[in-house]
Amino acid sequence: MEKQKAFLPTAPYKGTRDFYPEEMRFRNWMFSVMRKTVQSFGYEEYDGPILESFELYLAKSGEEIVQRQLYDFTDKGDRHVAIRPEMTPTLARMVAGEVRNLAKPIRWFSIPNLWRYEQPGKGRLREHWQLNVDLFGVNSYRAEVEIILIANAILENFKAPKGSYQIKVSHRGILDSFLNQTLALAPEKAHAVSKLLDKKSKISKEAFEEEIKPLLSNPEKQLTLIYRYLDTNLQTIGELEGIDPSSVEFIRNLFLDLASLGIKDQLEFDPSIIRGFDYYTGCIFEVFDTNPENRRSLYGGGRYDNLIGLFSNEQLSGIGFGLGDVTFKNFLEGHGLVPKDLNSKNAVLIPLMEDRVFPEVLKLAEELRKEGIGVETMLESAKLGKQIQTAEKKGYRFLIFLGESEISENKVQLKDIASGEQSSVSRSDLISILRKSLLG
Repeated sequence: MEKQKAFLPTAPYKGTRDFYPEEMRFRNWMFSVMRKTVQSFGYEEYDGPILESFELYLAKSGEEIVQRQLYDFTDKGDRHVAIRPEMTPTLARMVAGEVRNLAKPIRWFSIPNLWRYEQPGKGRLREHWQLNVDLFGVNSYRAEVEIILIANAILENFKAPKGSYQIKVSHRGILDSFLNQTLALAPEKAHAVSKLLDKKSKISKEAFEEEIKPLLSNPEKQLTLIYRYLDTNLQTIGELEGIDPSSVEFIRNLFLDLASLGIKDQLEFDPSIIRGFDYYTGCIFEVFDTNPENRRSLYGGGRYDNLIGLFSNEQLSGIGFGLGDVTFKNFLEGHGLVPKDLNSKNAVLIPLMEDRVFPEVLKLAEELRKEGIGVETMLESAKLGKQIQTAEKKGYRFLIFLGESEISENKVQLKDIASGEQSSVSRSDLISILRKSLLG
């Protein structure tokens, strides 16, 4: 009996995705809106290598990423390298390398491919793409105003309705003063407590208290202060003893400016916003989806003074945010923001009596392409009904039929799939009709 051949699996690596043309249309549309939005604020696109030295992440990334999530290996030159899990270390290296030559302020963005070894779940995969927006060289809170304006403009340009998202803001100065002054924690205890505060919303109250009590010298009193801190608002946060007044004033001024620019109802002060990365030093924020089916953080960022300090003696303040494509796709779909005509393609040319008219079909296709109208030509012989069925399955908006009689009359038969209407039009009118319908 002949042994059955073992075929390779067709499924992608766990935690990754295949992007068939339909998915690529969505991804290209989503990235194009993001790209146009940040470019409208004067930001320029950059990129870097997907491989970096392991030492770069050891120095610039959080412990969880380095110890648990990094894809790292030794290459053929015996160098310890890693696939990038985030873009910020590469950005810091690039800016430091040319810091004296770059015009300030530096406004850069990228949409890199990132990898983290973690358990895949809703909104979380091992491979994803992320919009990164960063502003270097502005020390005042005007930088925070601009970055939050961009974060909000992205959602507005996707036509996100009012109430579909919330922008929660805090300040590392408020958190640090609470940990160091109000709670009087030693530096190593303060760091551990901040990590627990960051994950408090993801665990039960009992689990939170069980983990945090061993870190507190007076658990009963300090836990009361922690819950009071988490329950404060922008008006009451300054009433807690030891809270840094300059950080509170910073956030209040920021809110006043943003409110004057129309960002008020979606803005909220929330002291529970921690942001996991250790390099944040000032204002921090997160954008949350309010959809009950996807109530989670969509993206966020903050101020990171002297991010390039490991590479250079130059001092350069920065602020930025990162927006992952997986959670954002869930947001767009959950709120019905994906255009229904996203999969509609331009036009397909179908020859009638193929052999005799095919050269003329190619000529017409070239005429349309030179006018900016995408067109596919049917290349194989098939029944007309089958060709129409194929064109409709591919998502074409218009079908163009060309036969001997149409060529002799300098006309085509044009069918609009959206309306179902079919008519005979001249070659000259064809271009204007398609341009108006497809290109606006």
